[in-house]
Amino acid sequence: MEISVYPLGTSNPSITGEVSAIFDVLDTCGLKYEISVMGTTVEGNLDELLSLAGKLHNAVFSDLIRRVVTMIKIDERR
Repeated sequence: MEISVYPLGTSNPSITGEVSAIFDVLDTCGLKYEISVMGTTVEGNLDELLSLAGKLHNAVFSDLIRRVVTMIKIDERR
């Protein structure tokens, strides 16, 4: 899965601080992942990936971040 999580309504063009909670979720998910500038690629089965996507999406919300856009691309081979 390729996933990108974007908080909206920040006062700064850099969103590093807002998405830092994503790294905590990824570090504890137990799946192989690779972070790039435009998103994160994660390997796992579909159920694990969809569950993780929800956790990553929710991790960005805060008192200051009230809107989050998450884009997901899944390539599955059976």
